[in-house]
Amino acid sequence: MTTKLFLGTFGSHKGHFCSYAQLCLIRKASRLLQFVNRSLARKLIYPAVKIFFSYASEDREQARAIYHALRDQGHTVFFDRTDLPAGEEFHNHIRTAIEASHLFIFLLTIKAIDAGSYTLTELEIAQKSGIRVLPIVPDAIDFALIPTALKSVTFLQPDGNVAASVAAETARIARAWRRRRVKQIVTGVTLVAAFSIGLFYGQKFFTKRGFIGNDGAPTVLVPAGTFVMGDDDQSPRREIFLNAFYIDVFEVTLARYANFLKATGNMRAPENWPNGEVARNGDLPVVGVDWYDAEAYCHWAGKRLLTDAEWEKAARGSDERTYPWGNDEPTPDRARFGLPYERLAYQNGVAAVGTHPKGTSIFGVQDLAGNVSEWVNDWFAESFPLSERRNPKGPKIGTDKVIRGGGWFDPASYITAARRMYANPDNRADDVGFRCAADAR
Repeated sequence: MTTKLFLGTFGSHKGHFCSYAQLCLIRKASRLLQFVNRSLARKLIYPAVKIFFSYASEDREQARAIYHALRDQGHTVFFDRTDLPAGEEFHNHIRTAIEASHLFIFLLTIKAIDAGSYTLTELEIAQKSGIRVLPIVPDAIDFALIPTALKSVTFLQPDGNVAASVAAETARIARAWRRRRVKQIVTGVTLVAAFSIGLFYGQKFFTKRGFIGNDGAPTVLVPAGTFVMGDDDQSPRREIFLNAFYIDVFEVTLARYANFLKATGNMRAPENWPNGEVARNGDLPVVGVDWYDAEAYCHWAGKRLLTDAEWEKAARGSDERTYPWGNDEPTPDRARFGLPYERLAYQNGVAAVGTHPKGTSIFGVQDLAGNVSEWVNDWFAESFPLSERRNPKGPKIGTDKVIRGGGWFDPASYITAARRMYANPDNRADDVGFRCAADAR
């Protein structure tokens, strides 16, 4: 694969002159492009896939056969922990190795998911680090015993030679990763060149208006400042300060979620996923996702879920409005609500994003009231510590996650900007979706 980009003669154009610093940057971009020309067909197309192999010590012999099959393919595999120092240094070595990996292979056996097994700690580190997880199930196991975070991930259940099956699946994942890696490199080089040329013409690429994540969804900036959270009904009124953040203008759509499923390859499809309807109804908001699905998507997109406080500020502004558009009662041209719940979500239930512009919030965010309820990051609690008045994140632990905004069959009283609902993070419903956020830097 060869990528070429030709830069013209340096000099002036329409009164703009290239400074020495700009000239150096453009020349560096040109050298980078030449490097990619030479290297893409060799080293970058065939990178070593780094694998962290997690297994219970009781399964070591079975794990060793898989390890040798992966090494024979040329992969770099973190396998033997016997030589690592004990204590905190051991934990740090493990964390570093996991975070440096491209793939986390988890040998899913009864011993590996025992409450005292360190493999569960390794799994938690991998998931928090956004490392792709490949669970291997060599023997039948009760689904109820499987950790919650793994239930939405596609398992590999080998039929016959376990080591050979794992090696074949890893090779498939590696090929897909290599293709994405090449695309990322080409895109990165192109952006560097575009930025350099922009400097040459005196253009500015930064805008306060939007931040574009990996999913391409438009966002708007919610500026830093204080607002009043709560209405003394759903929660106590209190003044909260939030740093600036970006928020998706629209709820995540079927089309964008389909891209996520295709790119990740191992995520379970949402409840009632309309396989044949995505192309035709791509602008409908995705529903039937649990909290873990929503978190995984936002992480893949280079963003995160909103906090409870961020969601309310985006909906209420600083004037304590009842609804995102103000204090007037909801109407069908402002929000999607109050429809018969017997309808199917994707058939006259949810509406395409952006079809209720009259319901836009003061910051330019749409569909914060109605259409689909939205997962946020916080654990639900009814008490609010007085000390948490600056960028509150909610409780550190809990049993239910907060849901905001109300859905397409909820009554008007459920779509107010201050109303808080909740559900178990495993819950999937046909009126619950989400949108993402990002810190403003």
